[in-house]
Amino acid sequence: MKKKSSKKIIIRIILGIVLIAGILFAVYKLAFDPYRGSVKSSGESLPLDERLTVDRAIEDIDYVMKIYRQRHPAWLEDSNARVDDVEKQYVTEVDDLRSSGVTEISVLEEWKIISRIMHCLYDGHSTVFHTDYNTHYLSDFTQINKYGLPVMIGNEPYEDVLNRFMAVYQYETESYAKAIFDSKVIVNENYLRWCGIDTTGGIDYTFETDDGNTESFHYDFVPLDQVAGREEIETEDRGWVYYEIDKENSIGIFTLTSCEYNDEYRKTVKSFFEAVKEAGTEHIIIDLRGNGGGSSLVGDEFLKYCNIDGYYGWPSHVRFGPLLIKNKKYYIKNKKQEPLYNGDLYVLTNRRTFSAAMDFTMYVMDNDLGIVVGEESGNLPDSYGDTISFQTPNARLNITMSYKRWFRIDETKSGQPLVPDYPCPSSEAMDKAYEIILTH
Repeated sequence: MKKKSSKKIIIRIILGIVLIAGILFAVYKLAFDPYRGSVKSSGESLPLDERLTVDRAIEDIDYVMKIYRQRHPAWLEDSNARVDDVEKQYVTEVDDLRSSGVTEISVLEEWKIISRIMHCLYDGHSTVFHTDYNTHYLSDFTQINKYGLPVMIGNEPYEDVLNRFMAVYQYETESYAKAIFDSKVIVNENYLRWCGIDTTGGIDYTFETDDGNTESFHYDFVPLDQVAGREEIETEDRGWVYYEIDKENSIGIFTLTSCEYNDEYRKTVKSFFEAVKEAGTEHIIIDLRGNGGGSSLVGDEFLKYCNIDGYYGWPSHVRFGPLLIKNKKYYIKNKKQEPLYNGDLYVLTNRRTFSAAMDFTMYVMDNDLGIVVGEESGNLPDSYGDTISFQTPNARLNITMSYKRWFRIDETKSGQPLVPDYPCPSSEAMDKAYEIILTH
């Protein structure tokens, strides 16, 4: 009898533990998991001209604010003036919409409204965007390739359109926002419409010519594969991670255009350092220009092959439901991998070096592991990040939302951007790195 009673007690205890664990897991998933209700990938949005009732548009706006309040760490911080700005802009936009007298608005107008609200936080990772699988572009890139930026977009000065873009875009540094405008927005029909440009019937661009005069060109909007002159701005397809060894100057150049941490990256890094050792290379240039980010683990993987004992990582705040977990700066013991490299490191950056690519650069700069050349990175070391994806229920606009806040490793430079050791235009960064190497 005693054995049977003991077995029953043990079974009850096990069942009780399982039940409590199940309840705790359910509570975590419902109230604490940052990814609750998120989507795995960005689905297509409704067409820009499709119309929604004001009530459905406000439902989308309210949804964005709900995500902000439930997930973003800024809403758990003390006296964050930018949170107040977002909340005030939200009230203003909804009040204006209700008092406007209209019964419907377009998806485009909703996109602008949500953009103006999210803009107020100046968080380059918390964004709203419209996904169109059939995006159209300027029919000809030839003149942009030849003359550079237009002085007139339609009937408006370039600066006026840029200023409207800056009022709706989500960014941290103005230089990054302008780089995005110049490279992506002025050739994209949907983004031009987002900036208030009427693209009906195409558009005229006016350029300043080499002799100081101006010349105008008319463009229609077509799918990307029909754009004339597109091949002139496309570089040789070498993939997103590749390298070359300049044996004559003892320089290894490692280029990374996206921070993807996978088998291909790990194999390429290992192959690169094997080639560096075989050639007896004394200097390495890491080219992160134009890299929009991804996983910060790419930096850790690369540094494994450098003969350093360790380095510091950045402090962070991580939000789990109503809790904000604060993590201090930490030391990373380097898990060294053969073949080890003992030479110099140089990192090339520009205005579009963003997120994890900026983190990689910060590892090198703030731990005194090498020299940075080029332009300031696209976002700040003290910034929000690690995004979760959502879609508004009606217009299906795509939302990325930060749930962490990062802080600069070198606390003496808190709040400052990553200013290169040798500042220069992006196009000159490689030559500048060569100059430094060959003259020292």
